[in-house]
Amino acid sequence: MASGCSDDDQGMPSSIPATKPLPRLLYVAVGASETYGLGATDPLRESWPQVFYRKALPRRASFVNLGIPGATVADALTKEALYTAKLEPELVTVWLNVNDILSGVGVQAYERDLDKLLKLVTTDDATTVLIANTPPLEWLPSYRACLPNPPAGAPECQFEGTWPRPKVVDRLIATYNSAIDRAAARVGASVVDLHAATFALVRRGRGADLVSGDGFHPSTEGHREVARAFTEAFAGVPQG
Repeated sequence: MASGCSDDDQGMPSSIPATKPLPRLLYVAVGASETYGLGATDPLRESWPQVFYRKALPRRASFVNLGIPGATVADALTKEALYTAKLEPELVTVWLNVNDILSGVGVQAYERDLDKLLKLVTTDDATTVLIANTPPLEWLPSYRACLPNPPAGAPECQFEGTWPRPKVVDRLIATYNSAIDRAAARVGASVVDLHAATFALVRRGRGADLVSGDGFHPSTEGHREVARAFTEAFAGVPQG
């Protein structure tokens, strides 16, 4: 017992000071089939939110994927955004636009519901929100198959009716993307420019490997490129 109180021990701390716990980082992905992972060989591991989570976020981060195939903004508003708000995440990604276009949702209704969704998921000033704009669609085999005069060798059209000409679709996408810019600015969200990123890849001859066999959803490689775009956008957001 006496040896435990020797002069050599004087001035030594009685215990190891506790390390300060790292702050929580919860990431929630809100979206549709692309966010869910359709088109990837292994949706559970190769969906773009999962790739983004592994590549861009620290190991302490937690991840919840709420993507629902076929979801529009109105669907996600009730089925995903309300749950996201309860979780109070530090990081949220949103990709919701293509299904609204396919469903014929007018840009005003789309922007109104997107406003509501972004306000719900932005639980406080510390929430980081990344929102994707609409990628170009005219190069997709599934789109070309639904044109009034589809090109030779095009797959069977998967959608009802026929799609308008590329110039009309381009204008519609432009109005949607302007609505996304406005809605993002109102809550301080950062826009992930999938439109420009996809165009750049297609111009470099990458179109064929970015789309899955259904001619519509991203392939495994396409999911990686989407994750890359989100990673680059996230790197540009000031981190508190």
